[in-house]
Amino acid sequence: MTIVKKTKLAEVIHQNYHLIPIITRFGISFGFGDKNIEQICKQYEINSDFFLEIVNAFNDKDYSPAKKLGTMPLKNTVKYLLSSHKYFNDIKLPLIEKLIHKLNWEGPENKKNKATLDKFFNQYRNEVIEHTAHEENEVYPFILNIENNFKSKNKDNGFIEILKLKSIKDYEETHNELSSALLDLKNIIIKYLPPANNSDVIEQILVEIFDLEKDMEDHTKIEDTVLIPVASKIEKELRKYLK
Repeated sequence: MTIVKKTKLAEVIHQNYHLIPIITRFGISFGFGDKNIEQICKQYEINSDFFLEIVNAFNDKDYSPAKKLGTMPLKNTVKYLLSSHKYFNDIKLPLIEKLIHKLNWEGPENKKNKATLDKFFNQYRNEVIEHTAHEENEVYPFILNIENNFKSKNKDNGFIEILKLKSIKDYEETHNELSSALLDLKNIIIKYLPPANNSDVIEQILVEIFDLEKDMEDHTKIEDTVLIPVASKIEKELRKYLK
């Protein structure tokens, strides 16, 4: 179903619990009763149109938010993407790490297997941290500067000078390295490590990893189909001010 302003938020969660972390990234707390999305967005001072585009995009893989999000301020999209980074780094990855530490094997192989799994997990986590830090420190500020200068009557001459040296195209990048590291982590668990004593924990770890993978794919989709294309279009207009 397509989620609309009059849809009760509780019904949304009952239909797709995977949307829980998406909803909470907007700062919404549970206990909202039978309020619909329009009422809750008003309560939390959230742009309801933006909220609906994000939630529908995560709810339906065939739903494309690019057209509508492209007409909204990029600062909204950046704010959401930053909250996603926080979720990845501060909640999801520590949860997976905690589950990994619960694993145990029989005999002397226990220490070896834990070290192997830790190695692959830390490799992936470090790449996620490096990737998100690069976006937060370099890419997103550059994009916001593009938008702010485009909308302002008084252009920032300092940033205009920066545009002579940099472009949003410099920040366009694939996420292949992250995908590769995540595939290695999944395969070490699925294919190569011997069965652990607590196989239920292995199941939990894999579910969390696959959930994280899907979440990050949707995150990347928003960057690649909304953030970068819109920023590139604005930059093209802004470059007319270059001397």
